[in-house]
Amino acid sequence: MLRPVILDDITMFLPRRFLSVSLLSVLAMAALVSIERNLFGARYFSERAPQVQPYNLWHAWVALSLSLAAVQGFTRDVSRLGEPVLRLASRRELWICVATWTLATLMALVFAIDPNVFSVLAREDGLVEWSSALLIFIVSGFLAAAATGQLRAALAGGERLAWIAASAAALLSAGFFVIGMEEISWMQRIFGISTPEGLLAVNKQQELNLHNISTGFSELLYYTGSFVLLTLAPFIWLHLRKGVSLGRLDAFAPGVLVLVASAPMAAFNSDNWSILPTQMMVMMTVIMLLVIADIALKAGHWREFIVLTIGAVLIVAIQELFILQASLLVRLWDPTEYKEFFIALGLALYGVQIWSRLRSPVTASAATRPFNSHPLAG
Repeated sequence: MLRPVILDDITMFLPRRFLSVSLLSVLAMAALVSIERNLFGARYFSERAPQVQPYNLWHAWVALSLSLAAVQGFTRDVSRLGEPVLRLASRRELWICVATWTLATLMALVFAIDPNVFSVLAREDGLVEWSSALLIFIVSGFLAAAATGQLRAALAGGERLAWIAASAAALLSAGFFVIGMEEISWMQRIFGISTPEGLLAVNKQQELNLHNISTGFSELLYYTGSFVLLTLAPFIWLHLRKGVSLGRLDAFAPGVLVLVASAPMAAFNSDNWSILPTQMMVMMTVIMLLVIADIALKAGHWREFIVLTIGAVLIVAIQELFILQASLLVRLWDPTEYKEFFIALGLALYGVQIWSRLRSPVTASAATRPFNSHPLAG
């Protein structure tokens, strides 16, 4: 049951500080685009190797300042709603987080030891690309199963929310399937399909896909959307969901587990590091992990505090590796293939979370489960 007072507070909630910083960030990016075009004659959103020069350091300082202001502004906006509650993580959830961060560390070590192997693993139809696609296909299947289950519940006389849940799960399933097929160019190389003439002229890699028609824009859109869904949304919901239950629709609110397990995606940047959105997404991820670690520390959750803090440190260390050693990359964009793997992993966890919650007969109890997420096995 909803708590009327808290629900009214959330209904009236407007994150004024966060929105103000967001507007300021847009204006800052417009200024940076103008500076680089007029003073350096460079295209701001072009692929380029990261540099450590006075201008680049100042640019990173601007990103850090805006990132700190955005997270601090949001936490001050929500302070009147009460302290967020971070539940103890289950052993399974902790192991998922530890395994994810261990994998990210190993991938970074592969680059440090042998950049050629790092590049080979990231090639088209390679291990990383197919792993990313398979994760997305699997979760698309889980979401299709969830949609089918909710449709049956709706047809059996279930509440109206069952229709909404079925529609949302079906749309996500279809969307993830398209993302997976785009990842492997709609199986073009497997079946030997030639690229249509119309695509050959406009597709950067002359492949049977849409995202390489405007690679820079499509990548930025995909990475920003992934950040919003897998990192920002769980952080926001952690602060807003106290005392509120949306019934079946609770299933679609990503939990902290999704944030922590997919956070390594923030660390794998090179060709797109020099733009403000990328730097802010990296820095905001680190700051949000540390904020949640502080919440865990105050609650006496030492295991969660350690995992979250180590994760934040690893993001900084891995990103610094790709900034300082960018000249060793065989292909400047190789780290983004690993980034997309962790995005796929985060989407998979999010999809399985939805399926697990929707198949539970007590969906509304999800708010009381460990790490603010429902057990993956139900």
